[in-house]
Amino acid sequence: MKNLDELGVGLIYFQGFEDFLALHSSLIDVVEIEPQTFWFDKNDECNAFKYNPEVTDFLRTYDRPKLFHGVGYPVGGTFLPPDAHFNTLRRQAAELNPKWVSEHLSFNFFKDEGRDINSGFLLPPVQTAESIKTAVANINNYRAQMDRPFAFETGVNYFQPRKNEMPDGFFVNRVAEEADCNILLDLHNLLVNQRNGRQTVKEFLSNLDYGRVIELHVANGIYYKDYYLDAHSGASDDELLGILEDVVGKLPNLKALMFEITPDYFMKVPEAEIRGQLIKMRRIWDKKGNQFKKHLPDRCRGKTFDESISVSEWEHTVGSIILGCKPESSLADELLQDKGVAIVKDLVFHFRASLLVSMFKLTTRLLRLSVGEEVFNIYVEDFFSSVFPELLPVILAEQFSAYVTANRFKVIYLPQIMEYELATIHTAIDKQTRHVNFNFDPLPVLAALEKAALPVEQFEEKSIALQIVYQQQPLLAELPEFVPAVHN
Repeated sequence: MKNLDELGVGLIYFQGFEDFLALHSSLIDVVEIEPQTFWFDKNDECNAFKYNPEVTDFLRTYDRPKLFHGVGYPVGGTFLPPDAHFNTLRRQAAELNPKWVSEHLSFNFFKDEGRDINSGFLLPPVQTAESIKTAVANINNYRAQMDRPFAFETGVNYFQPRKNEMPDGFFVNRVAEEADCNILLDLHNLLVNQRNGRQTVKEFLSNLDYGRVIELHVANGIYYKDYYLDAHSGASDDELLGILEDVVGKLPNLKALMFEITPDYFMKVPEAEIRGQLIKMRRIWDKKGNQFKKHLPDRCRGKTFDESISVSEWEHTVGSIILGCKPESSLADELLQDKGVAIVKDLVFHFRASLLVSMFKLTTRLLRLSVGEEVFNIYVEDFFSSVFPELLPVILAEQFSAYVTANRFKVIYLPQIMEYELATIHTAIDKQTRHVNFNFDPLPVLAALEKAALPVEQFEEKSIALQIVYQQQPLLAELPEFVPAVHN
């Protein structure tokens, strides 16, 4: 920790932030990159993933220090990332030279009848001694693969505390101590947990070794069905800024303070609000370590914790329930009584639907306009019940195309509009020119769908082929039709 550079205040980078970075360079000392958000296809020739070269070129020339914050393979579960993941991550790191890398203390894969299933969402690990050993092994593997300083992020947990469960802060601190690693302390996540009935921020911090915290995250959230969500939706509220001001002064090894906002909210929130957030963060950053005094974490001595649930049972049960299945077990019965589990199920569905609509904007718009919102949602639910989430969005597009083709929906123009959009997705990936044949004039149909209007039916058949050619696009973030309720 002593060898790490002091970086300062910054924000998480996404496509579309480039102009803001250029205009507000005096407020930004460092940017944090979520590498997997720029991965779009599998490259089997070198056992790695392909990633966006335009984004990489921009970041390489951007004259600020960089951090990597993983969002694909968290370290809190039994699933180990494949070689292809680390191959790509190392290649990106060689190009962009992050000062350190971080990942979430969560899990997103589980085993079901020998298959590795992606839940499509970061889920909380069971807080037991076995789970600590699992996380430590993953962290050691991650550090060995990357050969760079590492920190894990404290996560959101929408579930209610279980009887005799390890307290959140105690669990986090035990993982950090046994792995002898750094902590990325997400203060907004702690506030989310407190507002939803878990350990309070004060109690969490009492369990923590302040010296291990090298990075802080702050953000904002929204309420959904009486739950406060980690939505990264705008400037931090006064309560969080108060917590930040108190905590910053107590951390002797803090190196970076990052603001998180998702691209969809970034496009909606006034620029002055984001600028004001960074100004407040810089003012607070100047107080870093000014209240430091030796702090001994609360060890919860004399307390016993429930160790009856194995890590594998927890992962399978939670993952199955989140994706709509119900294992026959007492743990499943217990979790189904937790309102937080229902919230996460909703969030997973909306997140997947958001991604589907952003990939197939015109296809899903035509289907919704033709059959109505209620029937469209039934189709989407049925589709999701037949496939598991995938890391790469292109696979989701291919799966939905197969689903629509197999069901032969009687919607005029649908097969060819879907073929057209799928071709554009593949051309954006491999840069190969494609042709799509239509038996109608596609231009007025496409124009109507772009305006969210149902096309006027054409009766005259025509034979028209559209050529789809790759063009390098400007670095702009396109808003999904369904805005995800949470960051993931």
